[in-house]
Amino acid sequence: MASARVSAILDAAEAEFAGAGFDGGSLRRIMRQAGVDTGAVHYHFGGRQALAEAVLDRILVPLNARRRALLAEAVSAGRPNVSQLVEALIRPDIETAHELEGQSPGRARLIGAIYTRPSDFVTATVAAHFAPVADAFRPHLEAELPHLPFGDVAWRVRWCMFGTIGSLLSDESAPFARPAEDLVHELVQTLTAAISA
Repeated sequence: MASARVSAILDAAEAEFAGAGFDGGSLRRIMRQAGVDTGAVHYHFGGRQALAEAVLDRILVPLNARRRALLAEAVSAGRPNVSQLVEALIRPDIETAHELEGQSPGRARLIGAIYTRPSDFVTATVAAHFAPVADAFRPHLEAELPHLPFGDVAWRVRWCMFGTIGSLLSDESAPFARPAEDLVHELVQTLTAAISA
């Protein structure tokens, strides 16, 4: 693959899907923005869905690697508490969103689109990427929240934590003027209370 051309297509697709969602994004706009001909998506990716999956992979693989690294750090320091587990789950989203927003305004909404406007294939792709992360976090969440059935914990992680992150990052007025560290701190406090209640 011509890596510069592929990177240009992926960059343009990220920006387009961030604004229009994975279902609404226009391949023509992506091609125009990337400066390539209309057959380039099919040549390099095989089609629209494969392009979207490549965009998801580019975002989710490092996000989930960072989550697992933060979990490993917390475990190596002793038994992680709920706040540390929540931080390990959400910090990568906030850091990545700030990086994307720094590349071009509005681009962080891509993460919001993953969580709040997923089509069926996006949901399936996210679930496949997240399954090993969920397996890694589950015993620690169960140990820290023994008063809750794990089904309740999983529901709260999905809807309280990632629903909040998705809504925040989908909002055009998302607070990227605030340092990522401040946003992580505030979200950890709020979401720890929601998960633990």
